[in-house]
This record gives sequence, C-alpha cells and structure tokens, in this order.
Amino acid sequence: MSDFFVWLPIGIMIGFAIGLNIGIIIGKNQKPWAELSAEEKRFKKVLIGLMSIIFFVGVIVFLWEYYHIYDLI
Repeated sequence: MSDFFVWLPIGIMIGFAIGLNIGIIIGKNQKPWAELSAEEKRFKKVLIGLMSIIFFVGVIVFLWEYYHIYDLI
C-alpha cells in the first residue's frame, strides 16, 4: 500500500481535530447574529466566503493529488 493511503486517514483526523479545536476556541465569545452591528455582519460574511473558497481550493488540490498519485510511482 502506498504512503498516500496510509497517511490520508491520519491527515483527515488531524485536520478534523484542529478544526474542531479552533471552532470551539473562536465560538466561545460569539454574539448572536441579531446583536451584531452592520460592520461585524459584513466582516463575518466576508470571512465565511473566504473560508469557503479556501475549503474548495483544498478539495480541488486533494482530488488532483489523488488522481495523479500513480503518475509519480
């Protein structure tokens, strides 16, 4: 079995753990959406959009690596 398939589940678990911890840390001091000012709402929307773009780029890179791993072997 190649190293890719051995380290893939480990990488997924590490990413999940880090994301969960960051979400818990950031989410502790959040205000409800109704209490945010217009500037804070705009910032949150931009942040959500930016994180979505980064997520989709990560998925595309993963799929590209997954389907081109056999070119390297």
